[in-house]
Amino acid sequence: MTDSSDSRKGKRQARDPFSQYLRSMSGRRGSSFLSLLALLFIGLKLTGHIDWSWVWVLSPLWFRFLFVLLMIAAAIHFRKKTGWKPSGET
Repeated sequence: MTDSSDSRKGKRQARDPFSQYLRSMSGRRGSSFLSLLALLFIGLKLTGHIDWSWVWVLSPLWFRFLFVLLMIAAAIHFRKKTGWKPSGET
């Protein structure tokens, strides 16, 4: 009898989209500040409250990308400056 109730629970959980969503969000902290800021800017642009270029409206989305590029450039510069090589390379 416990096998059938366990299988029903498993099927019910698999079909419940809200519980799947909660399980998928367990490792995340939610929307980032930059994403929410971008949504705010887009809403203000579409409603005509700001008259900015789309480049500036979408700029919060670019900050994360630019940060990653900056970190890659810093790593390349560090490697060239110090001559560091991963262990295993000679």
